[in-house]
Amino acid sequence: MALSEGELQGKIVLITGSSRGIGAACAITMAREGADVVVNHRDSQADAESVAETIHGLGQRALIIQADVSDGRQVADMVGRAIGAWGRIDVLVNNVGRHATHRYAIESMNLDEWHESLRVNLTSHLLCIQAVVPGMLDRRWGRIVNIGSIVAQRGSGSGDVFYVVTKAGVHGLTLAVFRQLASSGIAVNTVSPGVIDTPMTRRVLSAQELQVRAQGIPVGRIGRAEEVAEVVSFLASERASFVTGQLIAVNGGQYV
Repeated sequence: MALSEGELQGKIVLITGSSRGIGAACAITMAREGADVVVNHRDSQADAESVAETIHGLGQRALIIQADVSDGRQVADMVGRAIGAWGRIDVLVNNVGRHATHRYAIESMNLDEWHESLRVNLTSHLLCIQAVVPGMLDRRWGRIVNIGSIVAQRGSGSGDVFYVVTKAGVHGLTLAVFRQLASSGIAVNTVSPGVIDTPMTRRVLSAQELQVRAQGIPVGRIGRAEEVAEVVSFLASERASFVTGQLIAVNGGQYV
């Protein structure tokens, strides 16, 4: 699904949580396809600057904006700054997400963690969609890609109830929104990665656990962030104009 050079030429892309992992891979892959990228982070300026430097090296513009995208006022400010600098946002990639800091039995779940997971993993996506959609409606063109997770389809072996529920909600949000926007030229899809080698994955799973997970994947290995980014780039392009409301799995055959 690799794109020919320049598929996203001239597009303005906003990617939440794009200083590391899948978000950073999306930023660099989409810049390689010709997009200018708003690199969002909450507390990782050095990583964001590294991503921006790579984007500049590809001949594209990068705008770093620090914002907690689970806060509506910060989202409005971020989108306003991006539009003020570059005039519009063509593509939104809702990538930001978090795992719970602890695992809880269902009967002793920590409600503070529950609300924080909802706020970061789901509310943030809604806030960003609300902020960018008016401009997309005016231009009658837009792409929104929500990053879900395989756990939404098969549950979590590590018992992270918060992550499973909120990631299931991500595709629910896609399904709730896409019909309203489809006739206006705005496509909304979910990309659902399996086990992907990212800093967050390595914080949650030990090297031994990753090895065990790899043995359960038909292709025999865990995925790379760049492999997710290729699918996101396709969904952001003109070539995906008839693809909306879909959940696209990138999991090496782990869940069929």
